[in-house]
Amino acid sequence: MIVLAATAQAAGEDYTTIPEALVNTVIAMGTVFLVLILISFIIPQAQPAPAPKPVVQTPAAPADDTQLIAVITAAVAAAMEQDGVAVPADGLVIRSIKKRSY
Repeated sequence: MIVLAATAQAAGEDYTTIPEALVNTVIAMGTVFLVLILISFIIPQAQPAPAPKPVVQTPAAPADDTQLIAVITAAVAAAMEQDGVAVPADGLVIRSIKKRSY
């Protein structure tokens, strides 16, 4: 019989034999696998949270943005003038303005 020294205590020597160690190992591994199997049955039973409903965005009615268009046109003309491109005030046409969210 093969004997392994697991611990040595001051009062006396305590040895764990290989068969005892194997029994401890089998019990520990069996416990782990039983818990994993139990978890594998519990997880599918949990109901997932319902998905949020998509928000449907309705297009906004076109508003009277003449003041906004005038400000943007003036800003573009001033920027082009600083770059050295001469543009008459009525030479720019703003065709569309798209608001971007960052």
